[in-house]
Amino acid sequence: AISNLVTAGDEMVVDVPGWPQPLVLGEAIGATVRKLPRREENRWQFDFDELSELITSKTRLIFICNPNNPTGHTLDNRQLERVAEMADRVGAWVLTDEVYRSMEWDNCPAPRMATLYERGISTGSVSKVLGLQGLRTGWLVCRNSQLIFDAMVLREDTSEIMNIMGEAIADIALDESRFKQTVIKSRLAAQRNLDLLDRFIEEQPGLSWHRPQSGLIGFCRLNLPIDADELCARLLAPPYKTFVMSGAAYGFPSHIRVGAGGGDSADLPRGLERLGALLQTLA
Repeated sequence: AISNLVTAGDEMVVDVPGWPQPLVLGEAIGATVRKLPRREENRWQFDFDELSELITSKTRLIFICNPNNPTGHTLDNRQLERVAEMADRVGAWVLTDEVYRSMEWDNCPAPRMATLYERGISTGSVSKVLGLQGLRTGWLVCRNSQLIFDAMVLREDTSEIMNIMGEAIADIALDESRFKQTVIKSRLAAQRNLDLLDRFIEEQPGLSWHRPQSGLIGFCRLNLPIDADELCARLLAPPYKTFVMSGAAYGFPSHIRVGAGGGDSADLPRGLERLGALLQTLA
């Protein structure tokens, strides 16, 4: 969608922290990428006045990760409508990545931008909620049939080998008779891990976070004498051998991304035990 809509000289607005790929893709195209900062002090909500100031007559696309990766913040119906209203003033498109939809902890599903706005685009995948990331299969939904056709053509031009098996398996997984039960199972496992994460962070003076409203991951602030890159490097090395993603990947070197996915097989208690052991050496 981005490659079809945005050209060199255009402007696009991207929320940060958020999924990094649109930033890289926009810059590669030659567009001016304007970052819309999410504020930790506001529980990772962005400022709508700030968004309005970033939008110009050259704005072609607004990209928002909702529910957000990595903070778990989720925009509601009215907030997304405000984004659409701002975009409509200059004829811009709004693309929302909704890959964590169905994992809202208040049981209120995140709205789909494609249903709210004429130039709205919703994208999703079987990778997160269903745990089928190996299929590399997702979807794009919008009201503009030409954009969908152009996206299909671009995909075929850039990936001649089509993932027919992945699409067939995804079709089975998304069948209504299976999907609801799978989501329930995923939510129960993730809820247990999320509660465990929350208790662990509360007990650690060197860590703090805003518990995610949605999704399987959250963004955790380090109140430590070292930055995230050094912490993650030490944690990955012996004797801990445990992986945590540094927030520097999102432009936030004082944060780490922590996850509640994977269910019991992720062995989160062991990982937290090792992280706790490292944090004790830094106290």
